[in-house]
Amino acid sequence: MSTYIRRCGWDEGPLCLSPEQRRRAENHLRTAGYDIDRFSKLVWPDDAVAASREHPYAPWKFTLKSDVRAAKIKRMNERLWVKREQGRTAVKCLYVWVFYCPGISGIFEGLWTYLVGIGNEQYHGGGKKGDLEGKLLDRVKALLPIENPRPLIPLHHQDWMRLFVKKYERGKWCGRVQGKAAVRARIVGGQVREIIESVEWPRTRSTLPCPPRRASLPAGRDED
Repeated sequence: MSTYIRRCGWDEGPLCLSPEQRRRAENHLRTAGYDIDRFSKLVWPDDAVAASREHPYAPWKFTLKSDVRAAKIKRMNERLWVKREQGRTAVKCLYVWVFYCPGISGIFEGLWTYLVGIGNEQYHGGGKKGDLEGKLLDRVKALLPIENPRPLIPLHHQDWMRLFVKKYERGKWCGRVQGKAAVRARIVGGQVREIIESVEWPRTRSTLPCPPRRASLPAGRDED
């Protein structure tokens, strides 16, 4: 039984209960089998605004005014970051990543297609789970063509992913072969808006996902 208390200025104490309410609460706890004499005493530090404990016999943990201020500043900085990023446009090289997910008790098991960056940071691909779908997926299929072994039958997406892994094999993920191919994408506010073109896979071991489009563009730098 966890407890959370906000501090108030009543003379009756931090719980803001009348003497009768306290007596009834103590009787209820005793009836439930608690030894209230062993409960840790609540002694408020001057700067504390709230107290919590995991169970009645655990020591109290306090939230200070400085903690509240720090949380507010963190929220303000996060909102400012979102406002700055919403209008920022960049052209970056990303990986089209097709991999096998073992799932949890059969949920999410199977092949998935995602867009990831150099540090494996994930970009939303338009699907419900953030995977690649819709116009972005159609663009990727146009830029990275896969030969249909049965031309008279439309290629199902699951078959496309299996053939993609076979054609663009790059190591393994969760013990299964994965496929990766590099593309250049336009990103606005952290969201992928357009897949511009496909690019060659790096020939040397590097942290870069693909070479810059222009020789004047420093490696790894965003285009304006």
